[in-house]
Amino acid sequence: MLLIRSIIFLFFVFLISCEKRDENFFPFKEGKIWDYLINMGSSYTGKNIEKRILITNIRTKRSKSGFEITRLHSNGNSFKYFLNNKENNVTRISAILKNDEGLIEPVKKEIYPDLSFNTKEWILTEQLFLTRGNQPPLDNFRPEINFEMKYNIEENLKRFNHRGKTYFNCYYVIGQGYTSFIADTRSGSLDVEIISEEWICDGVGVVREKRSEITNASAFGKVSFTKELIFHK
Repeated sequence: MLLIRSIIFLFFVFLISCEKRDENFFPFKEGKIWDYLINMGSSYTGKNIEKRILITNIRTKRSKSGFEITRLHSNGNSFKYFLNNKENNVTRISAILKNDEGLIEPVKKEIYPDLSFNTKEWILTEQLFLTRGNQPPLDNFRPEINFEMKYNIEENLKRFNHRGKTYFNCYYVIGQGYTSFIADTRSGSLDVEIISEEWICDGVGVVREKRSEITNASAFGKVSFTKELIFHK
């Protein structure tokens, strides 16, 4: 009888520990959803495009070393991540994109090197996603190039108010990178500055994200991307 009670007690401790483990900056609980408002603006066109995207943890597989999480986006893209219990980090291990943008950066790469955010700086290999030509003959030309993006934790926010809601224990992360590409051999190399901002909150993940890709070329201009959390559960 005592053995049975001990087993039941350990089982409940295990369940509680798993629930608490899910309350981090990269929630992995199966069935969890995020609804985001996306806004994209171009200095060349002067227009803003708005759309919504739903992200769902469709599968979470537990192993001795951590959790494998599959996230499905409502645009058809899906990504698989691994949350390492020992290292306390998150790595993207696969990606399937349904659009025509492609993924030239390394598919397998570390996303967050430290979910406790004790690591204040890190570098990731990324690619240009927003920069696109807007003038003939460069209309819709999208440069394919990788570059290094340096991230650093700018601030730890006890509270972050966003769209009428208050989130607790958040980190404001800034990323900055530089690269160049050749769109037309007659005009030479074009420089691009990439700036990223993220507000990441405990138990939620990314609440707000902003990214700009800035050129001085009239054919490309400056393009901005904003992702804001509307609802999650």
